[in-house]
Amino acid sequence: MSSLFRKVRVVFILFFMLGNSLAWAAQDSDALSEWKVIKEFDVELISNLNRQKLLVLDGGDSSGRILALVAEKDGKQSIISKAPFALPNIKNDYSPASFDGFDVSVVHGAEKLVSITGVQGEDTLYNYAPSKSGDIVNLATKEDGNAESNFNIQFQYDALLKKVVVTKVLLVNSNSECDRSVMSVYALPLNKLMSVPFEQFDGAKAFEYLKKLRLDVNAAQINSEKLFSVSVISNFEKALAAFKVGDKEKLKELVGAMLAEGGSSDSCAPDSYIVEKYYYPRMAGWSNDVGFLFSEAGYYAEAIELLKMVVSGAPDRAVAYLNLADAYWGASFKELSAENYKKYSALMQQSGRSTKIPKRVGERS
Repeated sequence: MSSLFRKVRVVFILFFMLGNSLAWAAQDSDALSEWKVIKEFDVELISNLNRQKLLVLDGGDSSGRILALVAEKDGKQSIISKAPFALPNIKNDYSPASFDGFDVSVVHGAEKLVSITGVQGEDTLYNYAPSKSGDIVNLATKEDGNAESNFNIQFQYDALLKKVVVTKVLLVNSNSECDRSVMSVYALPLNKLMSVPFEQFDGAKAFEYLKKLRLDVNAAQINSEKLFSVSVISNFEKALAAFKVGDKEKLKELVGAMLAEGGSSDSCAPDSYIVEKYYYPRMAGWSNDVGFLFSEAGYYAEAIELLKMVVSGAPDRAVAYLNLADAYWGASFKELSAENYKKYSALMQQSGRSTKIPKRVGERS
């Protein structure tokens, strides 16, 4: 191939690409005025772009809606990126008049924090080390008949890829038997949706994949990280401080705020949520401390539920047996109390710490 031909060919390709780009921009500008805007959010996803907005557009048919990122270009709003298949209408088994799919929101991200949306639409902050600052597009699954859990798919600008991509997939579990509040959040760092570009996101395929992913998480077949709620950690630290200064009234108030329905076991049974919300297998010491505070505040049923799980997962943690025995004693289950005092005493003796066993252990066992 001659050098002249190569130059002509390169010029032709560049002209063709430029022509297509201009045509695409013009097409998008015209299309934007034709589509009905259902929702719009101010957003700053990509640097050096002015007046960015995320739009939810009516696609003109029953298949679903379109997500579009627009910004100011040459003095007018133009589509920068479009996800035509992100928001499908997915048929469900409950009603032909309703559809499953995704709810859209924009989250203002912060370093080491993640904001999630539960099944009721409430937003809650959790600690998550990989989180970065900057705006985030959040797609939260909605599924008729499912008040137990939903997923949050979060898109953010990736400076290395120079694209808006999926950066987080989060499973949110809610208390379906009581107030439907968020119980737990699991980050799923290894899955097929990670790094999928915004414009290539297929909501229908993702929705089916997430159903399988939920089963894998529940069966512990996929790597996941259980996150800590910012508000729970704050309440725990305040309750611990109240205990240390002997303020029993404040302790009961603060611990009550950590429980569903304010700690009313009659309206919300502890076995419906306590373990899922407060048991962390990798942080058994923290879970033990929470159970201890429950017991000290007089919430014995909640303490027993949590501490039973702690000793099951960490059978060598002596102090957990002591706390469980105290909780059983407070709830007037004397036989179970004595049984756990004996387990505690045996572990303390095995570790050469028999002199540190409290007097009440011998008296009650």
